[in-house]
Amino acid sequence: MMRFLSIKKTIFFVSFISLAIYILFIKSELYESSSSVIIKNLESKQSDLGLSLFVSGTTSSLQDSKIVETYLSSFDELQKLDKLFGLKKHYSSEKVDPVDRLYSWSKREDFLKLYRKRLQLMYDEMSGILNIGFLHTEPKTAKAIVEQLIRDANEQINIYNKTVAQKQLSFIQKQVETNKRELEESIKALEKFQNSHTLLDPTQDAQTKHSLVAALESGLIEKRAKLNELRNYMNEESFEIIRLKHEIAEIERTLKKIRQKMANPKKEALNTYIFEYERLKNLVELNKELYKQSLLQLEAIKADLHKNSKTLLVLTKPYLPDGYAYPQKAKAILTLALILGLLYGIVSLIEAIIKEHFD
Repeated sequence: MMRFLSIKKTIFFVSFISLAIYILFIKSELYESSSSVIIKNLESKQSDLGLSLFVSGTTSSLQDSKIVETYLSSFDELQKLDKLFGLKKHYSSEKVDPVDRLYSWSKREDFLKLYRKRLQLMYDEMSGILNIGFLHTEPKTAKAIVEQLIRDANEQINIYNKTVAQKQLSFIQKQVETNKRELEESIKALEKFQNSHTLLDPTQDAQTKHSLVAALESGLIEKRAKLNELRNYMNEESFEIIRLKHEIAEIERTLKKIRQKMANPKKEALNTYIFEYERLKNLVELNKELYKQSLLQLEAIKADLHKNSKTLLVLTKPYLPDGYAYPQKAKAILTLALILGLLYGIVSLIEAIIKEHFD
């Protein structure tokens, strides 16, 4: 039994010494450089920049930050950084400890996993601030990679917005063509109506006819009054009365013809022309306004394609670290001692229970 106890202590002691040696002398010492940024909309109407930097993050800011996080964690970004800083070669070298090191049999997923392990991203929803950091065995490289990450993130957020604007542009260009075609068709329909009825504007024609009717009715009233006056002292066969009767009858026939043209249920009258004319005219005005609005939207989207509407404002610049951040050796060894001590206690407790059971 004493021999088993001695072996158990030896195993735990050797495990502790081995892991402590690994932490102290083999585990890669990683330097961390980081920067705090905030995504700013350049079209924002806010005038007080100082206050706008520290207000609660909006839904748009959260979405933009998540886009940046997703892109910086992607294999596309890793490939860029690999070309610039030779990350794969570095991760396969002896500068990286054997546990994290890439080997000839390592897969692309292992490379990406190790990259994401070194990449430090944290978004604060209250302030809208995104912290970007990177761990590397060389402090200068860590700082340079963070600077590159910021440049790539700034470029990507505008590429995303320009891609959205490009899709909007494609849609609005089709809409402009459709609105233009409908406007031209409505203009042609109005022209055809005017030519087929030899009416430039039936509304004005109606106003003219109304004025004429009013004048004829006024003249008719005067002539009837004069006829009644003549009848007081002239015979019905007199020349003056016959002439007035003829004039009154002629005015009445003229009024009847004009009124029939203006409103006659048996055939197309002027009021029908007016309604049709107003419908075609309003359709032209509507299509003209739609075409105008679509042109304005088209110009606005074209302007968006040629400018960066958003940018990453750097609140704290990447710095050159003086000392390594990971591993925290004292803390790691203390944690290791506590875990092994706890395991030793659990094994001893199980051993005592088994011994008591057999006794």
